[in-house]
Order: sequence, then C-alpha cells, then structure tokens
Amino acid sequence: MKKEKKLTAEDTIELGREVRSMRSVFLKVIGILIIPVVAMGITVCLFENVYFRSILEEELKHELRTAAYGMSEYFNLLDPGDYHMSDDGSVYKGSQKVSGRMKNLGGELLKTGLDCTLFYENTRIDTTIVDLAGTNLAGTKLDNDVYTKICETGKEYFSDSADLGGRLYYGYYVPYINSDGQIKAIIFAGRPQLEVFEDAKNYTIKILWVGLVVLIIGIVITLICTIYIVGFVFRRIKDNDEMNLRKLSAKNQVDFMTLVTREVRDPVDSITILSDRILAGETTPDIRDKVLGIKEAINSMMISFNSIFDYSRLESGDVGVEADEYEITKLVKECCDKVAPGIERKNLDFKVKYDENMPNFLKGDYSKIRRVLDNLLENAVKYTYDGRIGLDIGYRTITPDKVDITFTVTDTGVGIRKEDAEKLFYSIGKMGQNKNVSIKGTGLGLLICKRLVNVLDGRISVESEIGKGSVFRFTVPQDVLNRKTVGEYI
Repeated sequence: MKKEKKLTAEDTIELGREVRSMRSVFLKVIGILIIPVVAMGITVCLFENVYFRSILEEELKHELRTAAYGMSEYFNLLDPGDYHMSDDGSVYKGSQKVSGRMKNLGGELLKTGLDCTLFYENTRIDTTIVDLAGTNLAGTKLDNDVYTKICETGKEYFSDSADLGGRLYYGYYVPYINSDGQIKAIIFAGRPQLEVFEDAKNYTIKILWVGLVVLIIGIVITLICTIYIVGFVFRRIKDNDEMNLRKLSAKNQVDFMTLVTREVRDPVDSITILSDRILAGETTPDIRDKVLGIKEAINSMMISFNSIFDYSRLESGDVGVEADEYEITKLVKECCDKVAPGIERKNLDFKVKYDENMPNFLKGDYSKIRRVLDNLLENAVKYTYDGRIGLDIGYRTITPDKVDITFTVTDTGVGIRKEDAEKLFYSIGKMGQNKNVSIKGTGLGLLICKRLVNVLDGRISVESEIGKGSVFRFTVPQDVLNRKTVGEYI
C-alpha cells in the first residue's frame, strides 16, 4: 500500500501562497468580466437615449413636416388668398372651400399611420383624429399654450407630447398667415406616441439582442485571453523562479568547484613536478611508462575538474568574453605539451600543421580557445589506441584587422555513429559506441566546447565513422595585432 506523503510546514506555507495568489487572480478575472457587462449596459442606455432624443426625434420631425406640407399641397392650401369663414360656418381660402375635405384623404396617406388636423384660428374645422371613444374631434379647441406660442412666434412648431383627444402625439404645426399678418389657419400632422414607442421597443429589443451577442462573444474572448494571460504570467513566474534557483545552484557549484580546484591544484602540481623530474633522469621503460600514466591520469583529472567548473559557470551565466593578446604558436604548444604524456605512452603518431601565412599575434579570448582545444585533443588521445592524431591550424581573412582561425583535430580512434555525432554537442555523457569503452571522464567536454564556441561567436562541427576515427573542427573570429606570420616563428 502506497504511503501518503505528509505535508511539511514549508509545503503548507507554499500551498497557502499559491491559493491566495490564485484567489487574487480569479477575483481580477471576475472584475475583468464585469467591466464589459457594465460597459455594455451603459452603452445601450446611452445609445438608446441618444437615439430617441436626437436621431429618432429628428427623423420624426422631418417626416411630420413633410407630411404637413404634403397635405397643404393636397388640399390646395397653398393657393393664393386669405382664410375666412362664411356665414354657414364653412372655411374658405380665397374662393376654395377647405373645411370638410379630410374625409377624402387619400388611402396612401392613411397607410402612413399619420393623423392630421386643420385648425381655423384655434378650432378644429377638419380632422382625421378621433378620441378613445371613436368620436371625431372636429370642433374641439387647440391647446391654448401651443396656440399662444405659435401666434407669438409665427413659426412652425414641433411637440413631442401633443395632447389630442386624450392621446399623446409627436406632432408638427404649420401656421398660415393672412395678408393682414394674422394667423388664421394651422395644419397639424402627428403620429401617436404609442406607435412610436412600439417601434422603438422593437428597435431596442434588436439592440439588446445584438448587445447580448456581442457581450457573450466579448466575455468568451476576455475569458480566453485572461486564462491565457494568467497561465502565461504563472509560467513566467515559475520559469523565473526555476531560473533563479538554477543560477543560485550553479553559483554555489562554481564557488564549490573554485574551492576544490584551488585545494587540489597544489598537490597535483607537486605530482606533476616530481613526474617530470623522474622522466628527466634515466629510467627503465617500465618505470617511464608508469610515470607517463601518472601524468596522463593527473591531466585527465584536472580536465574533469575544469569541465565541471566550466559547466557550472556556463549554467550560472557568469561567462564573458576576454580580450587577451597572445601568440597562436605558443597557445598550440601549451595544448600539445598537456597531452604529450598520453601520446607518448600510447606510442601514437602526432603531427601539427600550420598555414605559415597566417598571423601569429592575435587578440581574443585565449583561455576559452585553449579550453576548447584542450578538450578536443584530450578526447582524441582518449579514444585513439593506435595510429595517429593530427592538428591543423588554418585561417581566413575577414578584414585587414580580423581573421577566422580554424582548428581541426583528426584521429584514427573508435569513431561514432552518424546519428550519435549530431547529439555530441547537446548531451551530457558519452554517446554510442563510446559508452562501452573503459574510459574515465565526465562526458561534459563537448557540451562545454559547443557553449564556449557559441560565446566566442564561432562554430564547431564533427565528422565521424565507426572504426575509422573522427574529425573535429572549430572556427573562431580573432583580431589581428600585426601581420607577422606563423612561418617566421615555427
């Protein structure tokens, strides 16, 4: 039976932090979702208000004014002559009788839903308007306030609440003035408010449906974006925390390896010096072979320490590019001297070849270039049991003051499969066939080489075949201090 893991105090605290963080995030999400709802409601209300108060009223005003003048033309109210009332109570305009004609109003005008009234002074003399009981309203009086306003101004008048026969209308009044300057007739065209409100209600429902659809789409999009943003933020926070932990861990490793390397270097240097003294004197082949083995082991141990140290520095990001002035011939000699014991012990053929026209005095990151070359030569010695190792150094001019230096290390060692060769610079540990050979090491060397070459803005590659050896090549740009060539110093 699987044993349940108990929560420690630290786990409980961390869980509480995550819960509080998530609660805060979801409260913000709810807030974000409420904002478009409120904004949509306000927008609909404002839009509806603006529509009724401006657009709708302007449209109605234009429609009713047009209808009023249309009826004036229909009833010949624009003909010459003054309005007057005969003894029998009929109203004329000049010789044209105008009262009692609205019953002949055209069917097309009736289909518009408009109501109309003709006033003589302030009395209805003809109308299509009936009250709630169905009684024709001819003979009733015009609202006194409206009549007074029209008489005082002599201008057309629009009302959004005209009371006619117990109904409220949107109405338009057009006054007609006789030759004596008196307003004798007023024509009215109106539309009942209830009809207008019903149309507006249908329009509002359409607006609300459209608003609801837009709102739902907005909420869905907002929710998706919020979830994505929240996830992205949490991932970034988590990645940053992990990165900071890795950097802190890597820094601690660097500090630890610096201390260990410092403590180990003194006894290693002592062993190396004693080994050199023994080799400088007369020794038997057996003793010489054993001393060379000691030197090779010491060299391999220091390379392993340096590999771990370099890897820790690279992981912590504590790596910069130095600008050292150096001689390419001296750099190569120091690297070759370091692997010389292993080459002599295995009795390998080792050749170094320069392009003698290349510049000897360069400026660049000496330590990193040497670190990469040390690793490649050490690997060549490790995995080659007989045959030869070669080191070729060439160059290519980029500008008069800058060149690409290319180091090529070849060997006749065990080789590696092509599919494994592509992973050499990206994996920790030995690859392919090399896993089975009894060779000590960290397996960090080529990974470190790749990263160091990248830091130097260079490139590195490998060509290999099982049983036929390998070719490692790396190129780095370097500044030229002067044009003295390698040929002058070899």
